[in-house]
Amino acid sequence: MKRTLLLSIVMTLTLVVTAQHVTRTMTWDGTERQYLEYVPASYTGETPVPVIFCLHGLGDDMNNFSGVGFDYLPGNWIMITPQALVASLSGYTIGTAWNSGAGAELPFFGYTVLNADVDDEGYLLAILDSLENNFNINTDSVFFMGFSMGGFMSHKMAIRHGDRITAIASVNGTIGSDVTDEPITNVNVLHFHGTADQTIAYEDAAFNTGGMGTYTVGLGAEQTVEFWRAYNNCAIDPVVTYFPNTREDGKTFERYLYQDGDNNSYTAFIKIIGGDHEWYYEPQNDIDYTTEIYKFFTNTMDFPSGNNLTAAKPEISVFPNPATDVIAVNLDKATSLSLFDIAGKCVLSQNFGAGLQYLNIAELPAGIYMLQCDGESVSTKISVVR
Repeated sequence: MKRTLLLSIVMTLTLVVTAQHVTRTMTWDGTERQYLEYVPASYTGETPVPVIFCLHGLGDDMNNFSGVGFDYLPGNWIMITPQALVASLSGYTIGTAWNSGAGAELPFFGYTVLNADVDDEGYLLAILDSLENNFNINTDSVFFMGFSMGGFMSHKMAIRHGDRITAIASVNGTIGSDVTDEPITNVNVLHFHGTADQTIAYEDAAFNTGGMGTYTVGLGAEQTVEFWRAYNNCAIDPVVTYFPNTREDGKTFERYLYQDGDNNSYTAFIKIIGGDHEWYYEPQNDIDYTTEIYKFFTNTMDFPSGNNLTAAKPEISVFPNPATDVIAVNLDKATSLSLFDIAGKCVLSQNFGAGLQYLNIAELPAGIYMLQCDGESVSTKISVVR
């Protein structure tokens, strides 16, 4: 059935005098939907402006998530914060949920994706269409970001609609198990994930439902990053940044930037050692998520140096790389070494003294592995070949 786009608010919009989040209503696929629209006071229509879509998490709403702070950042941005529909499961209300592709095999219910019959992809693109029809939009600067389920939805939109999306940022939401498509084109991707996430597990995206148990709903954090790095054909070795550890919050922040991808694409990962399912910000934490997303979208990332986190890490050298049977590791002090596959599973762990040591990898299948030292990521990835 052909869908028609009905706007309950006339979309021949006049220029706003003061910037504010205005509620817009749209009928899409037979259902009334809402979103918040923020147009900066500096917008004149003379110059094309970027657009950022901000997607809330499971059970959240647009009013709460609109406070994430993109309206306070520099630039002439239009900010859209859409509202997801309420999902139910066998008559029980779950809360607002995107049809994000995060799915799992549940007892009694079988394979389940919340709001699987809701056309959220079409709804979000319809909003973008209306913006392009009524504003002077820079179609080369369309961005999506989301938290948790909103992050899952951002990945889904990038995979299926990358021809209209420049870049995404996902916080604690990976690629859902129901999204098996190959991306249609290169998209710049930034992913955030805490190693101690108790809601969407870092290793395997296991979702903690509470009384019903824990079920994997998508790719793990490192799997998600490797998915995009490989598709974008970025360099295997990242540029690594260890953010200064100045806050007493029990967390440290590391950034892995994979550059030189096809069509000038790049992929980035901000790993939070000890981080949970939260949105971190300054001055409580060492970095501010909103600011880091802004820097990624505008390609203005900085590379802090001289911090104590870098100094605290053991110095090692690894060879050969790629390797087949044995990896030689030269350590400046006694430490533990662990190898993780791209799914985040530890496949080898051993304690070593200082000096030249050897890791036997003869039994490992071919692939890319992350070497960790004393629980902290080392910049060099290990390639095992057969």
